[in-house]
Formats: sequence, C-alpha cells, structure tokens
Amino acid sequence: MTALAPNTLSKLYYFDNRIKSFYEKNGYTNIPFDGNKIQKMIEDSQLELNALFYKIWGSDMGYHLLDKFYDFRGNVYEFFMSLDSSNRELLTGKDW
Repeated sequence: MTALAPNTLSKLYYFDNRIKSFYEKNGYTNIPFDGNKIQKMIEDSQLELNALFYKIWGSDMGYHLLDKFYDFRGNVYEFFMSLDSSNRELLTGKDW
C-alpha cells in the first residue's frame, strides 16, 4: 500500500476542480461517458492544461505527464496513482 502525504486529498480535489474549470470554460458542463467526447473535451482545453502541467512539472516533464494524463482520459486520481514519488511530491507540494 502506498503512503500518501496528509494533504494529498485536498490537493487532488483542487487539481481536479482546476481542470474541470478549464472544461467549463470551453463549454462543457459535465464529464461525458463517451471516450471520443472526452478526448474532444481534453483537446479543447489543451492550452490551459499545457500551462498547468508546465507550471507544476516544467516543460519537458510536463509534456510527458500531460501525455500520460491523456492516456488516463483525464482521470485525475488514476493519473496521480501512476506517478512516481517525486512527481507526486511536486503535485502535492504545489502551493496553489
């Protein structure tokens, strides 16, 4: 079992809400169940997602992790659990 930092849930909640705000800004009111629609929603929010990921992890690692985020179809929690410990720490250590 993986030990998580005490503030992990609150940081993930904020990260998830931040991403959802990008989707809402681009006209999506809820997360669709159709994989193709999810992909379109993520693509429509690509500029905002790029900026967020680059801010947290820098341009090289941010690009790589954004690609990984796409692989998980935008699921923040699955994405987080796939990160190594140093990248988890960068996300949960971010002072939003």
